[in-house]
Amino acid sequence: MNSFLTILVACWITSDANGFLATFRRTKYRQLRGRTPLSSIRMETFLNVEHTAGFDVQLGDNLFPTLVSRFQGDFDNYHQVVKDRKMGLIPRQGGGHEHFHVTLIPMPIDVLPNDIFPVEKQNDRCAAVVASYYFDGMPNKIFRLRMYILHCGGGDEQNDSSSQFDKEQGQTVQMRLYTFCPTLEKTLRQNSDDALNNWYTIISDHVLDHGCESFTELNRCDIQWTANPDKVRHAYLSEFSTTASSKGKKSVPIHAKMIHDHEQGGVLLESQMMPGTFIRIQDELSLWEDELWINDRGFDADTKNMVYGNWKGVPYQMMRVASIGRGDEMNVPGQYRRTVVAPDLRWTLGEKWRTPQEYEMKMIAIGGMTSQMNSSR
Repeated sequence: MNSFLTILVACWITSDANGFLATFRRTKYRQLRGRTPLSSIRMETFLNVEHTAGFDVQLGDNLFPTLVSRFQGDFDNYHQVVKDRKMGLIPRQGGGHEHFHVTLIPMPIDVLPNDIFPVEKQNDRCAAVVASYYFDGMPNKIFRLRMYILHCGGGDEQNDSSSQFDKEQGQTVQMRLYTFCPTLEKTLRQNSDDALNNWYTIISDHVLDHGCESFTELNRCDIQWTANPDKVRHAYLSEFSTTASSKGKKSVPIHAKMIHDHEQGGVLLESQMMPGTFIRIQDELSLWEDELWINDRGFDADTKNMVYGNWKGVPYQMMRVASIGRGDEMNVPGQYRRTVVAPDLRWTLGEKWRTPQEYEMKMIAIGGMTSQMNSSR
């Protein structure tokens, strides 16, 4: 299949008379979808990796497959928000957290352009994940939409700070961040209520026609994962309790941090919410089997005032709601199954997973929609 696609791309570059090749490409590609690509098989293998309780922090060659097997599914911080409100903490300057949810959908790498991978696109060293962040258990209230490209070995993002990180932390996995082109992002948002069944086809079709123009890299926003925490930037691990450990689970967390410009106050980016203004962003993460901590924050580049994140420095503590994998009975890539592992949080997956009465009670328990709290402040 790879040789066929190579020839097809070459033809695409040289000629597209009367739209014939565009039609041929789409028809042939859809025929090929009936076959399971190697990356989908490999991804399914990663998603079925058995997590051995209490494995040594030095994961060695198992870091990449362990990370990929965990970095999928749905995570939500509703329980943390309930605790905040009981203590009188509201978002932003109030010291509390917004209620938000992240859905991480594995994307077979076969359908993505080679050029967005910093190393040779191989299934045992590369992976792709589409991430949708939304407020208040409503999948159509997306505030951040990203594609993550993960790889181990090679790449050109190494600088002084990242090479030191390698020496101190051992084996690492790199992760690049991409946004979607406006047209593709608009279509994804319009189909966000059933992203699991729609987004694979939407993305693969768009890439087929537009290639690398479908994505824009967020320069210098590279994330680096390791089994060992940074003593300074992951200090929150000793400051705040983890529900993963309180439940007696022994999975060792994997940690990550944004590797560039930390000494300058964070990576400088133009704000998507307020075009024309610039913010500096910093980020650290910790990932267990059933929990994801996100210490993401942004500061006004001029005033240094905090723009988003938790004002008390407490990471967003996201509990796993569901795991996402390919359906066992399906041979077509892009068909997924969602397995709920936290029934008390399934309502955060969207309207199909709850009643209106249940949703109303959940919002009352946290003082209303946190997205509205933010807009009113």
